[in-house]
Amino acid sequence: MTQERTLGPIETRLLNRLAAEGRIIFSTDEARTALANDNQDINKLLYHLTRKRWLLRLEKGKYLLLPLEAGMEGLYSVHEFVIAAHLIQPYAIAYASALSFHALSDLLPQTVLVATTRRKTDVVVEKLGLRFQFITLTPHKFFGFQTVIIEEQPVQITTPTKTLVDGLDHPNLCGGIIELAKGLQRYAADAPNWEQLTDDARRLNNRTVFKRLGYLVELLELEAGAWLDQWRTEISPGETLLDPRYGYSGAYHSRWNLRLNVPESQLLEWRRY
Repeated sequence: MTQERTLGPIETRLLNRLAAEGRIIFSTDEARTALANDNQDINKLLYHLTRKRWLLRLEKGKYLLLPLEAGMEGLYSVHEFVIAAHLIQPYAIAYASALSFHALSDLLPQTVLVATTRRKTDVVVEKLGLRFQFITLTPHKFFGFQTVIIEEQPVQITTPTKTLVDGLDHPNLCGGIIELAKGLQRYAADAPNWEQLTDDARRLNNRTVFKRLGYLVELLELEAGAWLDQWRTEISPGETLLDPRYGYSGAYHSRWNLRLNVPESQLLEWRRY
């Protein structure tokens, strides 16, 4: 049974100090530092504050501060990207989550995808209905970020060009090749920077990216000028599946060394709506 949403003097002091420091989300160690001059069992204190619904435990050692307006039920909604920013370092919101943020996809991912160079198991916050999936990247693929402000908090997210090439590298993490076709169409509609996109693709060091990029740009009849010829010089000789989520089927596209396991009609169907 949960306790009433009351506060003792030490609990009040802790919450006031955390709030004054702007710590919406904090760690056990940060709480311990905030009460450095108080001889307190910090784990016990945090446990009781959670029971009283002043805090929400996100994972072991990480808590969300629930404001007074959260009410007796302790209900409070904070943007999922803000939470992700506190779950691991280094990090960047990426793949389908970034594609949606940049309005390059209509999908609303149920899982927040977070790129990092460290290994971490998924975090599920049932009370907020959130899941965070951590994609471990090798250091040379961990680049291409920008900082955005969400709910007055800085959040790191992949840039539009890096988001697109990440998706071409791993279509399964962006909703599939059809979503990437949509993303490229939208990106090309507003002063596309093909040079930056090409540089980002090269840094990934996966020449399959250029196969999918060149094929989709031609299929969508996007204006990329001489970049198409440049991308042709970047592709590898081996055959690659257009969408790795599906099996070996469909026609072979010799210009881009792709097995078209998603029909062109299906890739373009969304344009009718």
